[in-house]
Amino acid sequence: MVNPPNDIRSRIVRIVLGSAEGDLTEQDLAAANWSLAGVSYSSLAYIRMIDTVENELGVYLDPEEESERFETLDSIVDLVCQHLRESADA
Repeated sequence: MVNPPNDIRSRIVRIVLGSAEGDLTEQDLAAANWSLAGVSYSSLAYIRMIDTVENELGVYLDPEEESERFETLDSIVDLVCQHLRESADA
């Protein structure tokens, strides 16, 4: 069963913040309109975030094929939900 989008969103927020290792708050993200580039999210944080999403949510994310989908929190949530739906349909 696919988790509701709000549950996925809260998990992604937690993962994004954790991947930044304390250098980022939810308020910082909200102030930047949920844009990771807007908060200068580092390339290492992206790698950590992708790895954690894959491990915790069981989806494969391809940063080369889907790079434009990693720009905002909402686009990451949409991408993860899409992958979860696809795996549920398989």
